[in-house]
Amino acid sequence: MNKLNFKYSVLKAFSKLSSNSDNVIKLQLLQLSDYIKNFKPTVVFFVGVFFLPVELVALCKEKNVKVAAWAGDAFGEEKREFKNYIDYLYVSDTALLEVSKKIGFNHVELLQFGYNPKLHFDYQQSRDNYINFIGSFTKERDEVFSYLTDYNLRIEGINWDKLTCHSDKWVVKNGKLNQKEVVDIYNSTISTLNVAQKDNVINMVNMRTFEAIASGSCMLNDYVKDIELCFEPNKEILVYKNKDELLELTQKILHDRKFVDTIVKNGIHRMEKDGYSYKEKAKYILSKID
Repeated sequence: MNKLNFKYSVLKAFSKLSSNSDNVIKLQLLQLSDYIKNFKPTVVFFVGVFFLPVELVALCKEKNVKVAAWAGDAFGEEKREFKNYIDYLYVSDTALLEVSKKIGFNHVELLQFGYNPKLHFDYQQSRDNYINFIGSFTKERDEVFSYLTDYNLRIEGINWDKLTCHSDKWVVKNGKLNQKEVVDIYNSTISTLNVAQKDNVINMVNMRTFEAIASGSCMLNDYVKDIELCFEPNKEILVYKNKDELLELTQKILHDRKFVDTIVKNGIHRMEKDGYSYKEKAKYILSKID
């Protein structure tokens, strides 16, 4: 279930025509109630739960359906209103384990992000000798890129017209990308750079890391505490902690393809061995439900 289906989209349109207040949450509740009545689920699983109205989660408890939920971004005390409605909470950042327990969530576990093997895979095609970055402009990212004016970068996403530095070695494109376009870029370049958004990340390894590796791209990741729970640095993934390490690894990536291929192979093997596909994660979540 994602957004309003056709039936409730039509009702939403009629509510506008009739000058009634357009209450999207009310329509979402009616739609979810329909699904519960017809499908009779054992559990409802909410992904990105804290971006959703709490009323949707509460409805499931009212219907005596168990609720599992996954939170991938940082949150705090403001999410206390959810605690009585979620039976199983999964978080993707070790720092959020303590936050969740302090708020009062009962069953809380760490669940790292992963990849979709039907979407994120190596096309086995030739790759340009570029390091890609896909995301939106931030000051932290702008600063990191300013160190890399002598290296081949492909930067795509939103608001890159704000870059303070430019280089004739860079390819910069502004605009939103769909998931297939992102994977195409992972597959057409030899490496992917990660510079996390600090307002969303405390210790977390973000989605880009797993998806790029699965797509056969050598991952160059800024250091976060949780990365060592997922990969062995500089064997299965490349990790930098400062400017000097970033420059050293960038140089290595662009001039040693055998080194790059070894890192990629090791990273993919680790993810397959440890079950980082979303299919395996779904199996794990279901195995925990009483």
